Amino acid sequence: MTVQGSWMLLGAGWLAAVGVAAVAVLSLLSGLRSGRGLPASRRALLLAVRALALGAAAVAILRPARESDVVRPRQAPLAVLVDTSRSMTLGPSASASAVARWVRGARAAFRPLEAHYRAEFLGLGDPAPAVAPERLEGAEAFSGGTTPLGRTLEALARSRPDLAGVVVLSDGRDTERPGAPPAGLPFPVYPVVPDGGEVPDLRIDAVETPPVAFIRTPVEVRVRLGLSGFRGGLATVTLLEAGRPLRTETVRIDAKGAVVSLPFTPTRTGRRAYRVEVTPWPGDAAPGNNRAQFALNVVRDKTRVLLVAGTPTWDEKFLRRRLSRDPGVDLITFLILRTAEDVTSVPQDELSLIPFPTQELFGQELPSFDAVIFDNFDYGPYVPRQYLDNLVRYVRENGGGFALLGGDRSFALGGYVGTPLEDVLPLELSGAAPGREYLPARFRPRLTPAGVTHPLFQWRPRVEENRALWNSLPELEGMNWVLRAKPGAVVLAENPEVRNEYGPLPVVALGEYGAGRTLAVATDGLWRWALPAVQAGGDDTAYRDLWTRVLRWLVHDPEMELVRLSLPPGPLRAGEAVRLRARVLDRSYSPAAGAAVSGSVIGEAGRRTPLRWKASAPGEYVSDPVDLAAEGLWAAEVEARQGEVSLGRDRAEFAVEPRSPEGLRLGVDRAYLEALARGSSGRAFPLGGDSLFAFLAEKGRGQVEVVGRKVEEVWAQGAALLAALVLFGLDWALRRFWE
Repeated sequence: MTVQGSWMLLGAGWLAAVGVAAVAVLSLLSGLRSGRGLPASRRALLLAVRALALGAAAVAILRPARESDVVRPRQAPLAVLVDTSRSMTLGPSASASAVARWVRGARAAFRPLEAHYRAEFLGLGDPAPAVAPERLEGAEAFSGGTTPLGRTLEALARSRPDLAGVVVLSDGRDTERPGAPPAGLPFPVYPVVPDGGEVPDLRIDAVETPPVAFIRTPVEVRVRLGLSGFRGGLATVTLLEAGRPLRTETVRIDAKGAVVSLPFTPTRTGRRAYRVEVTPWPGDAAPGNNRAQFALNVVRDKTRVLLVAGTPTWDEKFLRRRLSRDPGVDLITFLILRTAEDVTSVPQDELSLIPFPTQELFGQELPSFDAVIFDNFDYGPYVPRQYLDNLVRYVRENGGGFALLGGDRSFALGGYVGTPLEDVLPLELSGAAPGREYLPARFRPRLTPAGVTHPLFQWRPRVEENRALWNSLPELEGMNWVLRAKPGAVVLAENPEVRNEYGPLPVVALGEYGAGRTLAVATDGLWRWALPAVQAGGDDTAYRDLWTRVLRWLVHDPEMELVRLSLPPGPLRAGEAVRLRARVLDRSYSPAAGAAVSGSVIGEAGRRTPLRWKASAPGEYVSDPVDLAAEGLWAAEVEARQGEVSLGRDRAEFAVEPRSPEGLRLGVDRAYLEALARGSSGRAFPLGGDSLFAFLAEKGRGQVEVVGRKVEEVWAQGAALLAALVLFGLDWALRRFWE
């Protein structure tokens, strides 16, 4: 097949053609002059003979030719994308058998179109795998766990932009991006829509949560509901944590769906798992999509601190200023300015000072605080002894943090010896000789080996810089007599100048008590670490960073934990085998080599599967694979010990999705397939009939490709030259005869 092209001259260029034309004109003019005196008819004949002779000579010299394209029908690549996922076999309007029959018939229907198309049968994936049409027999051929329809088309757009089109055989239930077909594809898409009406289905389409939640701060969970095959009505949606309902809402839903908001307030930090359930309606064909799991990382927005000071002191002043200026701290301070024994001439009802709110603080509001600090506070005149039991439970059971700071009204002088609160503290308080409960002398504290590596005193990234900063700090003044650290407690700093039978007196010590943590600072002189810097116009880096790290440690900041549990990234599905990882540090925050690590995973039914751990590096441990047998809310726990001492434990909750998302949405999503066709300048066709093949045949007829160029010389050069000679001879002979 050829297509008409353009004219060209093989013998010469266009300048030569102009020259030939000029010679011809002059020759004809001379012929007119030489034929004078002859009758008009003879003169016309002579001119005609000469013109023909000149034309034949011009053709022989210039050799005019026609150049044209040689084309043939284009055999364009055409992809037939077959959805072999499991959803094609599910529900009352399963499409797998109808699609298999269509593919078998399509092999014959494509043969007459082979002059125009080269059909390729592909499956879903990136890259799209080849599919043998003859193997699409039975439900076992449709066993894919996901339907990445949009991602497959985008992959074809990148690797095969030359496709003449893509025929899609699918129910349109994209499991990765449901309801969001890709746009801007470089080829048209022709969905072949299977038969089947709407499946009765009340479902959860999506659960929208913030990327992070804050403890004691309301969180909004938005649930998008979808409905098909029902007329509409009221749907009940419930949010659950550990099987316990947190919130229930009722919403009216129709064919357009509905959105319901489920606000709740997290009460614990860490990785928490939740479930949303919508009560199924009678006749619901897919009850599996009536619930959805999700996990939230609950953190602290602000650390709520209760500071109780026994009297105004420099230590109290600097600490209160430090905490009140921290945007991450919500500070509540109670300062004892007068006691009941103070003499005053003003009646009690005219005083502006309020009584100490013992009942409100230690009976009602205590669980709302992340940490409690007693700064040189003698509890006796203000807090009945029974309220100390509340403080002990707050630490042991609620995981609260407690710090006791020294002074002349603290430790033994504060009456804490023999109280329930002494059990919480990391130091033994007794053993001081009368009159030696408080030592007013100045001293320079010394870091213990544990203190050198502990994060509380890691103010600089380099060891040398940190040591230089420590050595530049001024001396402290005033220290409470304490005996020694309790078993499991860690002394970070000590007074090398004062000793008892157990060694230097501890100054700073940390301890764990139940679920909480405690700190003892046996001095009221830490403010001196801030004063010189402030006086010099600088910053109080050491003092500021110390209290930042103290609070982080007291409230179990994950980065300050000795034991950290890591979950595999990404969504977890039932049937997967996963490995958990644990980072374990010793009390000095060095990698704990040789620690005894134990733990388990707990399924929703409460069944525990013990974990076996192996060391992969110093302080790094990895578990053997564990099977996640079923979907639902799971938890993992880990504990590490060194000898008889527990280094800590960690717990994380996580959501396990169904083995496959295929059963969550049933039926044909016609809206998705039609939008896919519109967005790609394609067209949707019914599964039955041959309208698709007729359309492709009509479109293919106008598609050709150029395979070469053809040049045809219209007149033979020899014949034109002979004709010119003959005509010139005839012109000469006639003129001689008539003249």
